[in-house]
Amino acid sequence: MKLNRELQRALLEELRDFYPRRSPSAYHLDGYSQVECTSSLLYLEEHGLVESGVKLGMNSGSVTFTQARITARGMDFLEEDGGLGAVLGTVTIKIHEDTLRDLLERKILESDTPTEEKNRLVQGLKGLSAEAIKHLALKLLDEGVGRLPAAVALIGAYLQ
Repeated sequence: MKLNRELQRALLEELRDFYPRRSPSAYHLDGYSQVECTSSLLYLEEHGLVESGVKLGMNSGSVTFTQARITARGMDFLEEDGGLGAVLGTVTIKIHEDTLRDLLERKILESDTPTEEKNRLVQGLKGLSAEAIKHLALKLLDEGVGRLPAAVALIGAYLQ
């Protein structure tokens, strides 16, 4: 079977129009055979986008059709922003200021900076408040993102 994205989209849109009910017409879309529709529905079902309603007989090779239905994941797939699944799937990462402080201290100590300067920087870092650590981390992130084109060029040169 060759995958047909146009048919897959048409099936999902057909099923969306019936949501939350099941569609009696998903196996008979205009311009497509029942075999094409059924195969695509089974493929979409394997990805959790639909409940195909197709039951394959184990020994007899028979096929039973009930009505197909789009899943919430299928509905989200059709949405440009990824739907509610994208919102619920958002991960927030919180880094405690002590973790940031330890990371910055380690980077200072690993640097080629003279020992006296390293000691001064580490002591200054230890004296910063949680809010100051957060501000410093954001500034360092901005600086890193600003140098991203140079990093991409360096990665490209390394991979050659």
